[in-house]
Amino acid sequence: MVVFGAYAQPYGYVANASGNNVSVINRANNTLKALIPVSGTPAGVAVAPGGAFVFVTAQAANQVAVINTSTNTVVGDIPVGLNPTKIAISPNGSMAYVANQGGNSVSVIQISTRTVVATIPVGSRPAGIAFTPDGSHVLVTNLFSSNVSVISTATHSVVATWHTLSGPSGVVVSPLGTVAYVANQYSNVVTVHNVATGAIVGSIAGFAYPNALAITPTGDRLYVSNGNLATVSVVSTSNDAVIGQIVIGLLPTALALSPDGSMLYSANSHGYSVSVINCALNTAVTISRVGIIPVAIGLQ
Repeated sequence: MVVFGAYAQPYGYVANASGNNVSVINRANNTLKALIPVSGTPAGVAVAPGGAFVFVTAQAANQVAVINTSTNTVVGDIPVGLNPTKIAISPNGSMAYVANQGGNSVSVIQISTRTVVATIPVGSRPAGIAFTPDGSHVLVTNLFSSNVSVISTATHSVVATWHTLSGPSGVVVSPLGTVAYVANQYSNVVTVHNVATGAIVGSIAGFAYPNALAITPTGDRLYVSNGNLATVSVVSTSNDAVIGQIVIGLLPTALALSPDGSMLYSANSHGYSVSVINCALNTAVTISRVGIIPVAIGLQ
């Protein structure tokens, strides 16, 4: 049963695509604190460093809503490209990059002014987005063109294109910035790429519609959501082997790790739930009735 908890940080923010709202989860006790109205089909979430603001893409409204976390209200909207979905904020908190699936582009938002300073053409149906740890590059997976666009944050331009397998979606970069992992949901394989060259240096099989990834701060564990199995696979990055499976809610679509890497959160779109995984024990509890079609989650 959902209980509305008392005010206590930190929180998680869940975009509910069909509910047109964002759920606020008290991570101290895994309860639902509030629902924030966000019109236009919320699709992606990014929490700014410091946690004072949350940026939520509104896919049907072609904009990004800005939430003040002290009041849990929308305090502004930023027009972007067509059908924005995933969003990521640079490590230094100065820029947000937004994948516009309908426009085959990425919008670059300057956080201080909340304005778009560049629009970058990428591949067909950009689906996932991740920064390198030093913030110098952004990796954008292109679902329909089976490749990854590499964007220089200095020039706001594509400087390389990596070929991968069919249906690249989720993407993460190792903490050292040397390798990137790409979830290819149509191929049921996670590819491992050398970040310097883009070359595929490994592949990990055994998934069922892998669509989201998360990597621990130490880089020793990779988590892969299986949309068709309602599970998360645990991968040891030392040998790229699957070493465990964790049962969660139906159709997981997004993963987020706590800053210390101890807890993993999964937004389960068809389960209307969020699963909370203890990474030391590989066990999960589920927060039910979070919202209608939860598709993204960001953490303070």
